[in-house]
Amino acid sequence: MKRILATLWTFLSLSVLGLSQTQIEIEPVKELTPTGTLGTCVYLPTAAESAFFSKLAVGERTTGSIEEDYDIQHKAGYVSWYGIVRGISKVGDGHWRCLLEHKFFDGSTDCHIMLVDISGSGDFYSDVDAVELPVPALALVRVYGIITGPEGGKPVIKAVYIRVWPWMTFTFMPLVAKDRTNQKWRDARSIDRLKTYNPYPDDRYYRAVLGDPAEYGLSFKGK
Repeated sequence: MKRILATLWTFLSLSVLGLSQTQIEIEPVKELTPTGTLGTCVYLPTAAESAFFSKLAVGERTTGSIEEDYDIQHKAGYVSWYGIVRGISKVGDGHWRCLLEHKFFDGSTDCHIMLVDISGSGDFYSDVDAVELPVPALALVRVYGIITGPEGGKPVIKAVYIRVWPWMTFTFMPLVAKDRTNQKWRDARSIDRLKTYNPYPDDRYYRAVLGDPAEYGLSFKGK
């Protein structure tokens, strides 16, 4: 009975959100010009994103900081998680599953570029409903949706909205020491964790931190 009620609650919650297709918004790539000064800003959702952001509980607007750990294995309901796209598989017409490497986020970012922690809480899946999925491998995404349950030891989010940051629009900072990142992704890194901050990243930076995008992406079978 509990399982039936949980399934019904998930269906009704998704219906209330009013989405059968996952809304996807891609951050435009702009030329980064060093100015000699850097600033820290509070994260601001886009106009389209605001409707999804406002539905988050206050405690779910940040997902890990120096002061507070965040464990994706102990979460339920409506959440919004950051992740690096490690794999995309088509599971049916208009249906996709993404394998994502979770990244902690404390609510603050660089003013000129998106910034998340290099550390994270492990891997999770995101189920996406879209005719096409224009999300490149090793991009940073923020997924909003409802946790529908674990599969293979990984949480699964039924995505209603995804914001995408391609390369050249995000960077990392080593903030949280408690890192539960999949060892496979750590092994792909050829740069020291404590040296992962770069306010003006280039192609070489992303390859050093994340690996070669040719090894990931569509139909990638990640562990």
